[in-house]
Amino acid sequence: MKHILFLSVALLLLFGACKKDTRSIDLNVSAVEALYTPADSQYIKLNPAANLSQIFQWQQAHAEDGSLVLYEVAFDQVGGDFSHPFYSTVSDGKGVQNTLTLSHGDLSKIAQLGGSDFFQRKKFIWTVFSSKGTNRVKAKMSRVIDLERPAGFAVLPANIYLTGSATEGGTSLSTALQMKQTSSGEFEIYTKLTAGTYHFVDGISGTPKQYYLNNSGGVMALGEGGETSFTGADKVMRIRLSFNNVNGSLAEVKSIQFWYCNQGAFWFTLPYIGNGVWRYNGYKVTLDAVPWGLEDRYKYKMVINDGTADKDQWLNYSSGDSPGQDGQYPHTLAYKTINFDANNSSQFDWSWKFDKTYLTQGSITDFWISLKPTDPAYTENYQKE
Repeated sequence: MKHILFLSVALLLLFGACKKDTRSIDLNVSAVEALYTPADSQYIKLNPAANLSQIFQWQQAHAEDGSLVLYEVAFDQVGGDFSHPFYSTVSDGKGVQNTLTLSHGDLSKIAQLGGSDFFQRKKFIWTVFSSKGTNRVKAKMSRVIDLERPAGFAVLPANIYLTGSATEGGTSLSTALQMKQTSSGEFEIYTKLTAGTYHFVDGISGTPKQYYLNNSGGVMALGEGGETSFTGADKVMRIRLSFNNVNGSLAEVKSIQFWYCNQGAFWFTLPYIGNGVWRYNGYKVTLDAVPWGLEDRYKYKMVINDGTADKDQWLNYSSGDSPGQDGQYPHTLAYKTINFDANNSSQFDWSWKFDKTYLTQGSITDFWISLKPTDPAYTENYQKE
């Protein structure tokens, strides 16, 4: 009898464990009721060179269970039903916010995807989809947006070089300085300019296409042909070009300094030696003694001015806390690579660490920052003499 009872209980437990959970997940989400901006049929003459933006905004939707709603903005041809929009993107905040900020450059690309050519004015429709899980609901309304594209470049160059009498490479096409491509259609270079002229080319042989920067109404517009003049004292500059937004920018790099974290102070300023490199030679390294040994953390600060004011740009390690480097010199490329994005001024965080088995107390050492456009990455480094 006991065996029968035990078997019955076991079977009940087994069937109970195998029984499916019939609870359903609530994916119900409301449709967006109203679109706020831009106004219906709003005309926008696009001017990417001026770095202008357009904000799209709409009424919030609601999930039935009160959880998070995600948004996606879709663009279609006039007369379309958004079943196959030619472009869509998530809203600000990775889809969480009920706004979407698009630059005029972004809108020009969208218009191009919708079939609009340079200088062409064309109308499109846009709407918002709200979603929760797999449930995606179209807004109860859509609006027309009237976009006029500016001049631009039908083909984005694969390579861009800086040349001219004002440049480190001089006027010979063969010695033109290659710029670093930071993304498709985007280029930059750190270099010294002297009094003279400069321009940009897409090759260093034959008859390459030529481009120049023209200050028009405070906007550095990028055009074809022509040259740009540089006057006054020599300056180390960061030059950026955007063939997507048909503009560029100039900023003076005023200094790069070495920061020793434990002292909260700069040890020295690195002179610019050319070709995108700053180097300080012959510094005697004496590390502070702390309870856990010798303090090994350091980083760099660049001071840069884009014409408005001096700004600090910290040259940081890739994360807030770098691993110990004892026995690791020479460091890997990944370790030496400069992180410009964090721009964190914390005294200790986002710093590199010395290899204390290599860089012993009293070592006479050379330090350098390499922002050479032809290198695989921007890096920092040091070496004993």
